Amino acid sequence: MDKLLKVVLVSLGLFVGGCNANETFVDTLKPEFETMSFNVVQKQLVIEHELPNYVQNLLSSWFDQRIKVDGFDGDMNFIVTDFNQKISSIDNGKRVDISLSFKVLLNIPSLSQTKLIEGSISSYGTLTGNFSLNEFDTIIQNTQVDLIIRLSKDLKSKI
Repeated sequence: MDKLLKVVLVSLGLFVGGCNANETFVDTLKPEFETMSFNVVQKQLVIEHELPNYVQNLLSSWFDQRIKVDGFDGDMNFIVTDFNQKISSIDNGKRVDISLSFKVLLNIPSLSQTKLIEGSISSYGTLTGNFSLNEFDTIIQNTQVDLIIRLSKDLKSKI
């Protein structure tokens, strides 16, 4: 009986220690967004599709802090036209796929100029093995952060 109790306690200790070790491997990403300037005097963020709160906050933060205006005339509308987030099961785990489509409309009346920039970006994350719901939530957030990082890079490459 004592041997069985020792085996159970050692196994339980290894299991708990293994769970704690896995949690250190799933860290939240620290976003580093691209900064860009537009030759207009006014900017506006328009979201045509409902977004998760975390994505909405990331997008608003990026737009407010990293999109600069330095012109004397005109306006810029950044429009989120579509957003999809899908969670699916994979062998021994879960996968999250996220995509976002956008348009940037630049209107400069004094130059009789209008420019349209369109794009679509996506990101995914996976988690396999034994994991907690908190770890999977972290993977979802990391994928959302990566999506906005990709958005900022994609837009910067198009201007």
